[in-house]
Amino acid sequence: LTKLAVMLNGTKLTDRGGQALAAGLNRPQLQDLTCFLNTTEVGDETGIAFGESLRCCLSLGKVTLIMADTKLGDAGLISITAALASLPELTEIWLHLARTNVSRNCVEDAERQLQRPGLKIDFA
Repeated sequence: LTKLAVMLNGTKLTDRGGQALAAGLNRPQLQDLTCFLNTTEVGDETGIAFGESLRCCLSLGKVTLIMADTKLGDAGLISITAALASLPELTEIWLHLARTNVSRNCVEDAERQLQRPGLKIDFA
């Protein structure tokens, strides 16, 4: 499996389900990941679990995480950012974080850590 797209936007997905989803992402050969989790109940526990699993995806070149209108906060974004920053093949990143609990300072820190031409973070 080198490409994975998960479309769960608008569902009743909670952190418990988000953590289970994240556990399934632990795939070193994964190259392209798209997750639509907007308008769900996921929060920091899901973000932290995503961060832990993504660290193992050393072949990942493209990530799209749509988490607008969720309960994601700074702790979740910090974990995701740290994982993405550690991936050597990653060239394209799109994080859509509008209407979450993430602070502007945390988004700015993520932008600094993930600096690359293919970075896009939507916050407002």
